[in-house]
Amino acid sequence: MYTYLGYNLEHPLFKEKKVRQALSYALNKEELIQGVLLGFGQSATGPFPPASWAYNQEIKDYPYQLETAKKLLAESGWVDINQDGWLEKEGGKFEFTLMTNQGNKNRELTAEIIQSQFRKVGIKVNIRIVEWSTFVNNYIDKRQFDAVILAGV
Repeated sequence: MYTYLGYNLEHPLFKEKKVRQALSYALNKEELIQGVLLGFGQSATGPFPPASWAYNQEIKDYPYQLETAKKLLAESGWVDINQDGWLEKEGGKFEFTLMTNQGNKNRELTAEIIQSQFRKVGIKVNIRIVEWSTFVNNYIDKRQFDAVILAGV
């Protein structure tokens, strides 16, 4: 089983590849593994575990590098213009809602850790927990979300 952070690529914040790369550099996956799974997990670069025959070892992993994340965001025009700790671009704040389903404490904790990690680069993450059928029917199926935490097997 794996848990993932998925972005709605139709959302204006996530359309630019450099921004998505910056977000990957801003994620401390080891902190997530320790904090959520108590160390009983490992990082992967796709939907297959590294021990699987289907795992693609050629996919680039993004190490935790806050300075690289900040640099890529700045190159994309995201800067803290008014020195309030939040990145802005063209008058808008880099802020989005991260959704997951109710009743899964691991996903809720994952969302909280991601919120804390992205705060370090000036990105505001709002967490929204939704009942499963509402989450799937009203948000996932209709692509009415900014970002989600889900899992696969």
